[in-house]
Amino acid sequence: MTLLDLNMDDGFTLKDILRDSLESTYVDDSYYARLRADLDEWQAIGTPLTEAERQRYEALILHEHWLLDRRAFERWYQLYTRQCLYWVPAAGDMPDAARGDPQRQVTVAFDDRRRMGDRIVWLRTGVASSQLPPSYTSHLNSGFVRVTSAAGDEIKIRSQFIVHEMRAGHVVQTLTGWMGHVLKEEGGRLKIDRKLVALLDAARSQHNMTFLL
Repeated sequence: MTLLDLNMDDGFTLKDILRDSLESTYVDDSYYARLRADLDEWQAIGTPLTEAERQRYEALILHEHWLLDRRAFERWYQLYTRQCLYWVPAAGDMPDAARGDPQRQVTVAFDDRRRMGDRIVWLRTGVASSQLPPSYTSHLNSGFVRVTSAAGDEIKIRSQFIVHEMRAGHVVQTLTGWMGHVLKEEGGRLKIDRKLVALLDAARSQHNMTFLL
C-alpha cells in the first residue's frame, strides 16, 4: 500500500485530493467581492449561540480542530465545500475590506480547494524541510457568536482562538486572534465554505506557518 492508497472516510484517498488539484475555476472577481463583503459583516456584534446552534455549528468547528490536532488532514479536507477557502490575512486582527482585500493585499495563506489539496499532499510527503520535524497543534476556541449574513443560505460563526504549535527541538509557538467560519449545506451535510483566521499579530513577520490553523 502506498501513501496515495491510504483509506479515508467512505473510501476517500489522496488520489481524490490530487484529482481536485487539476482545476480551480471559482476564484474570480465576484468571489473576491464576496470576501470583501465578508470582512464588513465580520465587524458586526455577534449573537451568542443557542443550545441547538452550539450542538450543530460550534460542534462542527470544534471537530475541525480536533482533526487538525491529530493531523487527520484528509478528513479535515472533507469537511469543506467544493468551492471552499482557507484564508489567513496579513493585516491585523480586524482587517477591513480595504486593508484585508486578498485581491490587492499580501496574505499569510489564501488556499482554494486546489491549494488546500496541494498543501495536504505536501505535508504527507515527509520531505518538506519546514515540516521536519512535523508540527503538532492544540486548538482552543471560545466565545462563539453568530454574525448576520446577507446570504440566506450561509451561517457565519465567529470565535476567539489560541493555537499552540510544537515541533521537536523548537520553542512552542502561541498564536491567538479570532476565526470566522462560513457554513453551508452541501450534499445534505453542513460543511465549511470559507474560513478566515485573523491573527492578533498578523501584520508582524511570522515564524514557520506551514502548518494548518
